[in-house]
Amino acid sequence: MTEKVFARVSPRVSADLTTPVPSLLDETQFAEMAIVGDHSDVDAELIEAISCRFDEVQLTGSRLVRCRLTDCMVTACDFSGAVLEDSSFRRVEFHGCRLSGVQAQHSSFEDVAFFDCKMDGANFKMTEWEVAELQNCDLVDADFYGASLPGCRLEGCDLSGVQLAKADLTGVSLRGSVLERIEGAESLRGVTIGSDQVIPTALVVFGALNIVVDDL
Repeated sequence: MTEKVFARVSPRVSADLTTPVPSLLDETQFAEMAIVGDHSDVDAELIEAISCRFDEVQLTGSRLVRCRLTDCMVTACDFSGAVLEDSSFRRVEFHGCRLSGVQAQHSSFEDVAFFDCKMDGANFKMTEWEVAELQNCDLVDADFYGASLPGCRLEGCDLSGVQLAKADLTGVSLRGSVLERIEGAESLRGVTIGSDQVIPTALVVFGALNIVVDDL
């Protein structure tokens, strides 16, 4: 079978951005701005950012429910413990960010990429992913229960202990990723792996199906 061509669209961010000192308040919209500074523990809903850059922004423990990011670049930001549920991300790239324990359930990710991000313990339950990729990310113990990721790429990632029960991984590439202790391994139906991953993948699938290997 010929593998489907992967064609993620990159963010469209202007080179000429203003740099205000924004307050993240309910229903605030930012367009063509460079967002910086410490916004930890902010509690706001319906924030929208269009064609913006987020550089080294601190959002630790913030609650940003139903936010919308479109055509944004996010670099070296800290979202640890942030609540981003019911949010929308379209044409967004995250580079070298920390999202440990982030709560992003019921959110959507279209043409989104995470590169070299720490995302251990992240909650992506019931999320929708379309033409998305995660490259060289730490996803230890992340939760993708019921998530839909058809045709996406999770490559070179540490997926140890990831929860995949009831997830749709049809056509997903897991090349180069660590696949130990996966929960819900029956959802691996239809994924693509490398030849060096055959044995680790077989072990998690055997465990999910209660297959016992016994030469006696």
